[in-house]
Amino acid sequence: MAQTILIKRSSGTAVPTSLANGELAYSSSSDKLFVGRPGGGTGDIDAIGGKYYTDIITAATASNTASKLVLRDGSGNFVAGTITAALTGNASTATKWATARTAAITGDLTWNSGNFDGTSNVTSAGTLATVNSNVGSFGSTTAIPVVTVNAKGLVTAISTVAIVTSWNLDADTGTTNAVAGGETLTVAGGTGVATAVSGNTVSIAIGQPVATTSNVTFNNVSVDGTLSSDDITASTMTASGHVIVQGNLTVNGTTTTVNSNTVAIGDSIMVLNVDETGTPSENAGLEIERGTSTNVSILWNETADYWQINDGSTTSKLITAGNLAASFTGILDGGSF
Repeated sequence: MAQTILIKRSSGTAVPTSLANGELAYSSSSDKLFVGRPGGGTGDIDAIGGKYYTDIITAATASNTASKLVLRDGSGNFVAGTITAALTGNASTATKWATARTAAITGDLTWNSGNFDGTSNVTSAGTLATVNSNVGSFGSTTAIPVVTVNAKGLVTAISTVAIVTSWNLDADTGTTNAVAGGETLTVAGGTGVATAVSGNTVSIAIGQPVATTSNVTFNNVSVDGTLSSDDITASTMTASGHVIVQGNLTVNGTTTTVNSNTVAIGDSIMVLNVDETGTPSENAGLEIERGTSTNVSILWNETADYWQINDGSTTSKLITAGNLAASFTGILDGGSF
């Protein structure tokens, strides 16, 4: 029996809503032929032909008809309403303006070009308006400058204020204290923290080294932000936030459980049954848990050397390009949309 391949089609839907890459569909409602754009998503659909477009070409005319393609007649001519052609008169031959003009800028920058007729370039200096007459140098060891700038970036005022010789000391707890010039500021250590002063330097130390290469021991550690490490040893580790592993992740246990709803994997090829080293004997594939309903799966049948699909009740051989001719006769129908 000869084989017939039908593309998708519809007489009631103008444009298909979903096509696989390279899949064809025809709508007699819009008289257009569509294809799923190769490399695109299921909604990336292009119209590539059909009666709609051939009718437009067929309707082309040499007469001056609105919304129609232009078709030259047997002499290469066509009728047109208005055609813009080459300029004539002074516009096509003039080398200067008929009347000399001036150009000017006003506001914070003023400039006037003087008369010019377009036969040469015009260059003249502009003048910035004075918005601050207080000019000179500002600031010293005891005073700092205060500058006022408007929305245009111009300095509109400038002055100085004396440097404050006292300042307020505050913390999460305790009372704010005003530290005046000449007073002593003391940095006190807390539990497990010691402080020391030498010259103008205050050193703060804890009971163990905490350099990036040090081995540090803590009791319980809670991290609300991001914890970055290349060596963590613990009998049990729990993270309520995100865990990002920059290097390789090796799991030596016998079971790995992922309870998240979305798993994103960067590899384009997933290898199953990776510990097989001899003659293959295990089927491999994907199985979907369906709760109270029978699970479904798509598997490689190692014994029979073909792919198979189980829909929960029946196991069927997966038709491929290699076994289509031997396994199928009849009509391969893309269905309707």
